[in-house]
Amino acid sequence: MRIASRVEAAILAHARAEAPRECCGLLIGAAGEIVDAVAAANLASNPATRYLIDPRDHLRAIRDARARGLEVIGAYHSHPRSDASPSATDAAEGFTNFLFIIVGLTADPPQVTGWSWADGNFAPVPLVRFS
Repeated sequence: MRIASRVEAAILAHARAEAPRECCGLLIGAAGEIVDAVAAANLASNPATRYLIDPRDHLRAIRDARARGLEVIGAYHSHPRSDASPSATDAAEGFTNFLFIIVGLTADPPQVTGWSWADGNFAPVPLVRFS
């Protein structure tokens, strides 16, 4: 999956700004490219360890992406106190045909990893940066 460098930078900035809470947002793109990231409110009851994207933000992102001829192709969130691997909670909530990006803030520089859900497990998705 290709990701614009400015999009990765925006996701990292969001993760750092929200720490120690988990940040979350949506990934906008098409044809194997992430061209934008839209920050969303985290409505989880415990945002220090979980995320729940505000449905209003999700619907707004869908509408805005369609107006640009794009789609919501995934979501991102941060792990402020762990690495960028899917957690048990992430696995319990995974679903197919969606890209998941996780930012792990315990490393320096932070880890940014991509994942897809298939056959009851997460599989790594290599992220290729472009300008």
